[in-house]
Amino acid sequence: MGIATIVPAVSQRALCIPDLGPRKRDAALQLMLAHARASGALREADSVFDALLLRERLGSTGVGKGVAVPNARALAVLEGRWVLARSERGIDWNSPDGLPAHLVLLVLSAPETPMIAHVESVARAMTLTRLARARARLLEARGAEEMAAIVQQVMP
Repeated sequence: MGIATIVPAVSQRALCIPDLGPRKRDAALQLMLAHARASGALREADSVFDALLLRERLGSTGVGKGVAVPNARALAVLEGRWVLARSERGIDWNSPDGLPAHLVLLVLSAPETPMIAHVESVARAMTLTRLARARARLLEARGAEEMAAIVQQVMP
């Protein structure tokens, strides 16, 4: 499974969360995983959550400028997905710049996805939010459909 099959998955309405309610990182990850599971991307969420926490222990996936890109390549992932969520209040993600994450882009890959494809998908997710204008548009979007449309415009 390559990047081309991972990126378009974010356009599904269920995988864009315009108002991520939890204020804590772990609760936010669990909610995002619940959306991924409901979309059919996960067999179960607990082991993927454990993989995400392990990844966070290795180093924060908070990349700065109000963005976090948690990611996992795990056995329970049936189909690669991006889950894009927005938090108005922000979530402490232990980012290098100390700013809370307002945009969280969860990247999930199935175990058969080559590691290089998973890493490239994470890099593309980071590219999506690299430009200040793209971040602002995602933060100003009026709902899940508009967020998905922005992703499709920014990621050709």
